[in-house]
Amino acid sequence: MNKLVIIASMALIGNTALAAKWNRSNNPDYFNPIAKNKMMTKSLADLPMAAKLQDDRFGWSESFWPSRKGGIAFRWNHPNPEPFKYKLHTKEELLKMTQAELDVLSPAELYDISQGDYNYTLTRKVLSMYSPTDLWWEGICDGWATAANNYAEPNKTVITNKDGINVPFGASDVKALIAMHDTHNSKGLYVRVGDRCKAKGKVEGEAIPDADTHPLPPSKREASKPACEDVNAGAFHIILGSMIGVNSQGFVAEVDRYNDIWNQPVTGYESTMVGEVALTPRDVKNGIDRKVQLKTVMTYAEELVLYNPKYAAEGYLGFISKEPVTGTPAQTFASRNYEYILELNKAGEIIGGEWITESRPDMLWMKARDPKFMNGKVPLAGLNQIYSPVTH
Repeated sequence: MNKLVIIASMALIGNTALAAKWNRSNNPDYFNPIAKNKMMTKSLADLPMAAKLQDDRFGWSESFWPSRKGGIAFRWNHPNPEPFKYKLHTKEELLKMTQAELDVLSPAELYDISQGDYNYTLTRKVLSMYSPTDLWWEGICDGWATAANNYAEPNKTVITNKDGINVPFGASDVKALIAMHDTHNSKGLYVRVGDRCKAKGKVEGEAIPDADTHPLPPSKREASKPACEDVNAGAFHIILGSMIGVNSQGFVAEVDRYNDIWNQPVTGYESTMVGEVALTPRDVKNGIDRKVQLKTVMTYAEELVLYNPKYAAEGYLGFISKEPVTGTPAQTFASRNYEYILELNKAGEIIGGEWITESRPDMLWMKARDPKFMNGKVPLAGLNQIYSPVTH
């Protein structure tokens, strides 16, 4: 067994680590009502050091359906999609179309046709919600992330509508509809730890070249605001270990620390112990019995993108598809590397934490699954007949 390295606390004071018990916004117990089996486990010894979701049909990759392309009204499978500009087909035209011709319509159009709605209520509603001038990162990543955690990946299916039209839904078509439902219609219990940070900028090294409007880090003054310092590191480790390691249940991490929003469905993690950290008199006064430093790699499902020959030539497989991605190379993952200190009481329970890395989640959150799909801001109750999960 390797000996733990003793780290002088003063060496960390000059870094970004600051002693902190969680505040009201960062209490990990907020996740208790949504945990399937056991409540949040605070004992460090009882939290697995590594885990991943046991059922790989959850945490599936999918597009965040960019707003500026028309969201789920984008004809992603069409050779010339022309966002916002295409013609909607009449019932008479649809009756004459082949399956291949129907296959290139958008998820929203396919839904409307499957419901025998030739006025295209959903499609028109979606198109009215977005604009080609929307920011490149805006979309429904929140709906995708919750749907990927709550529903086993959808299979492709064919729905015959009241007029005998066989409507072909690919896996990505159904995933788009479920994501839209969970963004706008879901009434499931919502839990969250952490506050939204609105400081404009990026953690150094995390900006996307030629895409991010504010690629440089914000000022230290902005970055040190309470909403930009959370999620508390101790609460983060408790939720990660309890949800993934103890309950094998996914949740959503908003992985961009600052203004932009990147919601991702968390699927796994691996932590390693770096060493013990010396206590200060203030630590002892605050009831801290031990401080341990950890490195954690958090894994989450990555977005799928539209097919691009350049990406294909480079061996990229994560494209939006008519086929499910579960168990295939198209299921893509990304990860974030975090380093932090956990504060423990005499019982070995985590009572707080301190970040060392500048990179950290802005928020951790989740919604409970709805008993059934429903109409709401957008009409999607028909998903109850369309959604069918893949089976192993």
